Amino acid sequence: MGSSSVEAQTLGVSLVLVVLRTKTDMRKYTRPAAVLSTVVILAAGASIAVAAWNASGSGSGYAKAGTSVALTTVDVSATVTASLYPGATGDVVVKIANSNSYPVTVTAVTGSGAITASGGAGTCTTTGVTFTDQTGLSLAVPAGSAGTSFTLTGSAAMSNASQDGCRNAVFTVPVSLTGASG
Repeated sequence: MGSSSVEAQTLGVSLVLVVLRTKTDMRKYTRPAAVLSTVVILAAGASIAVAAWNASGSGSGYAKAGTSVALTTVDVSATVTASLYPGATGDVVVKIANSNSYPVTVTAVTGSGAITASGGAGTCTTTGVTFTDQTGLSLAVPAGSAGTSFTLTGSAAMSNASQDGCRNAVFTVPVSLTGASG
């Protein structure tokens, strides 16, 4: 038999496999041929194992904004301390509830209606109480809060026009809240 060779091409690696020449030379080449065959098989397997296809593409992702729920105030009349008298200023306490799933920072509290009185010593239809709008605030109200209390120092004033029946009254100050998420 004449000599021949077989060439294998695997991912750019050339390997040459020598085919045995004769039957009599077989013993002489059997061990080296087995080693060479093993090396060829392992190299081919390793070359195949590292082969990978690259892929890329483009498309769109999606997000959706939720809705917002108005902030509300909670009655805190039982916890307010007496600080008003004719000619003086006092504090207003607001307890703000936030049922949104995100925190809100209140930046302004403004008066939004007539201030009324309850529980006074007599008739208190002329309260003489005013509220000074509060701006430039940074009142953090947590997400899902049932109510977070804030004291607006010196924001209420009582004039000498207050009726005598306003003694010991609790004044309800309607307010509007301005804020933003965060």
